[in-house]
Amino acid sequence: MNSREMAELIERCLAATSGRRFRSPISPTLSYGRHRGPVPSRSRVAAVAVALYRDQNDGWTIPLTLRPMTLSHHGGQISLPGGQVDPGESIREAAIREFDEELGVLPNVQAFCGQLASQYVYASGNVVHPVVMVIDPPRGVWKPDPIEVEHVISLPLRVLVDPKYRAAIVKTRPIQRVDAASDESVDAGSMRFRAGAIRYDGHEIWGATGMILDQLAHLLLPYVNQFD
Repeated sequence: MNSREMAELIERCLAATSGRRFRSPISPTLSYGRHRGPVPSRSRVAAVAVALYRDQNDGWTIPLTLRPMTLSHHGGQISLPGGQVDPGESIREAAIREFDEELGVLPNVQAFCGQLASQYVYASGNVVHPVVMVIDPPRGVWKPDPIEVEHVISLPLRVLVDPKYRAAIVKTRPIQRVDAASDESVDAGSMRFRAGAIRYDGHEIWGATGMILDQLAHLLLPYVNQFD
């Protein structure tokens, strides 16, 4: 399947499911009641690039980033390249700009295929719009921004659609409460919750990134034999 054929396939899949709600089976249990319902008015608009390209082995690949532990939001987690949409900027433009800023390579887009369902991310207060695109393979090596990216992970599309790479994981998250006397946030222990994940090359891809990728996998799974 060449780039044009892959782009057309994704476009057809997105058009056929437009307007349908997708409940990802790998959604964390903690998301119940927090990522559903009306989006808060104070939320911000963000875009991520779901970019597919053929690697040197002629396999379809999606670049992801490992975020440094020093970042305040989602430190140590796997993310799609992306960030907040600037004033006067379209969602597509934001996805391309963030891809360039984070990976150090301006993508040569063969085709914009459309958007997957948006995700409200409670932890950051962002409504994330995933822009799916087919791009040319990067020339040379990635040049990631060390402040935002620890390193780049190349996720094969065949891994994404293969159930054997799925796993159930348990995560721990700190709990804070507001102290009545000082009106400041103080530690109040921690909580454990279950989540689905995509396991690849020693990494666990879960949360909003996992749910976005799971939606793409759900669309493309019936066509896995056509990828070559």
